[in-house]
Amino acid sequence: MNASTSTKAGAEVTVRGAGRRFGDLEALSPTDLTVEAGSFTALVGPSGCGKSTLLDIIGGLQTPSTGELRIDGVPQRGPRRQSGIIFQEAAVLPWRTVLDNAAFALETQRVAKAERRRIAFDTLRRVGLSNFAGHYPHQLSGGMRQRTAIARVLSTEPDLILADEPFGALDEQTRTVLGLELLRVVREAGTTVLFVTHSISEAVLLADRILVMSARPGTLIDDMTVDLPAERSPDLLGAPEAAQLIERIWHRIRGEAERALAEQGAR
Repeated sequence: MNASTSTKAGAEVTVRGAGRRFGDLEALSPTDLTVEAGSFTALVGPSGCGKSTLLDIIGGLQTPSTGELRIDGVPQRGPRRQSGIIFQEAAVLPWRTVLDNAAFALETQRVAKAERRRIAFDTLRRVGLSNFAGHYPHQLSGGMRQRTAIARVLSTEPDLILADEPFGALDEQTRTVLGLELLRVVREAGTTVLFVTHSISEAVLLADRILVMSARPGTLIDDMTVDLPAERSPDLLGAPEAAQLIERIWHRIRGEAERALAEQGAR
């Protein structure tokens, strides 16, 4: 029971045969993927397997060497205005206040100043930062800076959010809190999320669906439904269903890592 609680539909993502080469290096094997509208999908796999490359292709930051990408059935080449990207490092501007950072994407879209500040302040309220609207990034903790970056993305009301290890630089407690906050906000909005993480437990805690990638050149090797209650909390990680998922994912990733090491040793 993992459906979004909102009636507003996010974007549907369809990837067909998308691969990426950098000269002689094949970073991503031709890959097929459909991400349902309004879903929260986690992408896990060994380091260097092409998770970020696949995310960049969907975000329009890289062009696939083969295959195609469609969002809501429309072919995509390059960045898309309705898509938001959250990076591992909080991409905030140090000379701007929290409010002006949250309003920055709206400013680039030429939204009137009063309106963009109103929208930005409302978004800061949704992520628990309205009391810090006048602060500067150097006055904030790492988690609060990442909330500011998330607010900037949410302020544009994206129908698709691509998150690349967004909480990887944070301590476990903070990343859990922010992950659950992000989950709450995107469910309210009905936003589609594709979430790259190295944390198996984070994937199980947040996602409706988990995709596992092989070692490089990466491709999808497992597709799992997360059959946990819609209301998520850290306590759910102790449930037998969660433990089974964690073990299954770890077994697949460990096997891929061992295979990659064996292939390197044989060269």
